[in-house]
Amino acid sequence: RLSDRATDHTSASNMSLVRSVARWYQKSVHASLARYGLRYEDVIMTENPDLERALEYLPKDEYVNRQRRINRAIDLSFKHEYLPKEIQAVQEPGKFYLRDLMAEFKKLREEKELLK
Repeated sequence: RLSDRATDHTSASNMSLVRSVARWYQKSVHASLARYGLRYEDVIMTENPDLERALEYLPKDEYVNRQRRINRAIDLSFKHEYLPKEIQAVQEPGKFYLRDLMAEFKKLREEKELLK
């Protein structure tokens, strides 16, 4: 039917628009994080119980790197400065280092809650 095809086309167009906006937003966030040398997972709120557990099991060198990135970002922010452009260019704000650990602890926490 013609109305079904029109609806399908509109839905596909909307999804394409959403994907485009999502890509634009992701690039914008990554650029903002790169200015300070941060990664996306560096700015997750520490009140997250899964994050707290993941940080406990994070390899020491990765934990130290995280703390250094955060301290550098705080320092730059206080000085109202950004990293030099050539250093921003080599930052990896989209490189995840906590995702797998957080997912594992979330799963364990949810299983524990179900057993209560």
